Amino acid sequence: MRRILVPSVALTLPLTACSAGGHARPVFPDPERGKVVSFALGELSTHYDVNYAVAGSAHSSSLAWDRSGDVFMMNASKYFDLLRMTPQGKVSRFAHISYPTVARGMAATPDGGVMIGGDSGLIQVDSKGGFGPVQTSYQFADPRPIGARSDGSVIILDGRSVWALKDGKATSLYGKPGGPREGLGTVDESGTAYVQPTGQTLADMLVLPPGKDPHRLQISGNLPGTRIPISGLSPSSLAPARGGGFYAMATSSIGNSANYTYYVIHIRETTGTVLIKATHDRICPTGQQYPALESPCVMPWFVTQLGDQVLVMGSSTMSGKTVPALAVRADTE
Repeated sequence: MRRILVPSVALTLPLTACSAGGHARPVFPDPERGKVVSFALGELSTHYDVNYAVAGSAHSSSLAWDRSGDVFMMNASKYFDLLRMTPQGKVSRFAHISYPTVARGMAATPDGGVMIGGDSGLIQVDSKGGFGPVQTSYQFADPRPIGARSDGSVIILDGRSVWALKDGKATSLYGKPGGPREGLGTVDESGTAYVQPTGQTLADMLVLPPGKDPHRLQISGNLPGTRIPISGLSPSSLAPARGGGFYAMATSSIGNSANYTYYVIHIRETTGTVLIKATHDRICPTGQQYPALESPCVMPWFVTQLGDQVLVMGSSTMSGKTVPALAVRADTE
């Protein structure tokens, strides 16, 4: 389902100076309002393989976001580097992790560290890169941290249940223990957790505000130029948005065909704003810009906000070529 392209409009990107810590010379992209730009994610670092850190899919790699705006990236096997990228695009190694099996899911914690989970349990990485197992009051089967609240509690998915973990004490927020690994999620600035069941649409998304009853996401309106309701999109990646709400990388298909349309959308309360729409399957040459709502570029796996931009990154190679990352401005007004 991955795809290849011929560009139309060329634009030369500016360059920044080199700096220490694995930051390479090519710049961080600066798209115009209403445009999406294709750029080489791997060129942000000469020391670390950023493409590998987000390669594969949302099931084999993970991203996490802290309140300073940094993004943590991992492609987890038994031994892996946990990378950190600043809002300016500077990449460094945060920690080198040894995990018994494959890790799935992580969340930045308020103390400056990261919590990582998978079928071998939870480990805590401190702010200096040291790590060790997390002792909990409940024995998780396959915990996946998705974010943290301001009170220090980490929200964790475990099978079909949702938990808040603070100081080792696990509190059930939703669902029943047991069942297969399911869903993805994120936590926004208000501490509201959003949990998306696998294979379902935004209409099935579970919203868990702090101190309030869980409910399904209520979102109105259609996708621009269509009669397709935004609630009918199927998300495959979620990330918190600065200023509230969250971003989703989501798809829609026409009938039972394989004609997919890919979207990056910002959802806040009951409103959805489309930032990128892509219907083509081609590799865009780096350094070029296209209309954001008619993008011809392959849409990678992960969406994340970094500074004033929203990035889409994480596809593996296609036809022997690395799929470039995409960037669009977070402010659409």
